[in-house]
Amino acid sequence: MGDTKSLLDALATNLGESLGAMTGTAVRTMPTVGGATVDWQVPVQVGGSAVGTVWVGLSQDGATQLVAAILGDPSLVTDADIVDTLKELLGQAAGAHVHGEGKGLTLTVDAPGPGATPLMPDAQYYDLMVGAADPIRLVAWGRTIAGLAPEPARPAAAAMPAPPAAPPAPVPVAAAMPPPRNLDVVLDIELPITVRFGETQMTLENLARLGPGSMIDLARSPDDPVDLLVNGHLVARGQVVVVSGCYGVRVNEVVSPADRLRSLQM
Repeated sequence: MGDTKSLLDALATNLGESLGAMTGTAVRTMPTVGGATVDWQVPVQVGGSAVGTVWVGLSQDGATQLVAAILGDPSLVTDADIVDTLKELLGQAAGAHVHGEGKGLTLTVDAPGPGATPLMPDAQYYDLMVGAADPIRLVAWGRTIAGLAPEPARPAAAAMPAPPAAPPAPVPVAAAMPPPRNLDVVLDIELPITVRFGETQMTLENLARLGPGSMIDLARSPDDPVDLLVNGHLVARGQVVVVSGCYGVRVNEVVSPADRLRSLQM
């Protein structure tokens, strides 16, 4: 269990660090004891120097609280948000371990789903401490065994000169470099936010006739939701409101965290 426990500890710790990077809040991962309800579980397939499967699980409330730490409003969290966020965070956690202490391992994060795999007696429990909020209980369990070691190279025959060694295959930069761990450095960067109420098309003739008092029909009612764009990419929808005499937007719908991250990287 020793190597498996080290892997589970690393996944839980790295998950907390990834959550902290996405929220801008320091997150501590504290080993604990006790039980946990598993409504959501994420399988992680282990290969390379060890083989097996491990799982990371949370309750429905814990998963909602974890996603809400990123989105900011538990009432907006959907099951799709939970699936996307858990896979994103576990993917980052697995990548950090493979490029760090887990060299020689391959970790493949499968799609999160309902908690159906029974816990093992030696399951490990952790509390994610996100600021002053209630701790988020994680449980991790599974079993791994030593994988196949690479076959040692055979010495060349004495009568035959050894052929010149082939140059090592180029390693892609993305695979050679560990995943970025300094996302918190860029969290203070300001991004342009645009509110799009509607759009339409006009002929060049009508555009040339525009003047003071001209009316443009957007075919939308005042109650229709507006789009909130970051760098031209949709991140949320909401209603136009007035706050202290100024226009604002009350967010009613937020796209998934994974989609938002992809839109910011485009």
